[in-house]
Amino acid sequence: MSEQLQHDPRIKQQIKDVLYEHLYHQVEKQFKHRLDTMIVKNTVLGGCSHKSFMYKNVLYSCDTDALPRKMNRLIIALQPAMNEYIKDVKQLDEKEKPYVLGFINQVLNSSNEPHDYLRLLPQAVHHPMMSLIDNCSSRGQKLPEEAVVLLQSKNHAFIKMMKARMVTNLLI
Repeated sequence: MSEQLQHDPRIKQQIKDVLYEHLYHQVEKQFKHRLDTMIVKNTVLGGCSHKSFMYKNVLYSCDTDALPRKMNRLIIALQPAMNEYIKDVKQLDEKEKPYVLGFINQVLNSSNEPHDYLRLLPQAVHHPMMSLIDNCSSRGQKLPEEAVVLLQSKNHAFIKMMKARMVTNLLI
């Protein structure tokens, strides 16, 4: 039987999903709270009838109803906080996530053996993957130690980002 058929092909996507959730759920929840708080402040301070505003041609809303005809604008007093929020989101979306997710993809493409993933990924992210890996029939390791060391050394900066994200999540 080929190596490709010895494991459940969905396991890679499940691992990727679990790692994404583990790394980014907390910070995305915090970003949503920051934005919702700003929207409510803007609504109260501006005497608006709905919880939304336009800023730099983007609509921000925490209302689930249909959009109002008249768009609120972000009040000037909240613009520095909104600019900081936009900067933080951009930093995460452009300078961290693509690199960390790219590294995770490299790990998942390097082998079809889930236990190899544990060898390649930082120990801090092993816990959320364990229930998935424990359900796999495959228990082997296919990657030679040299390949593990090489992949880790080439991606040291991205591994460091993952570890930093884990520490930051503890502080949020």
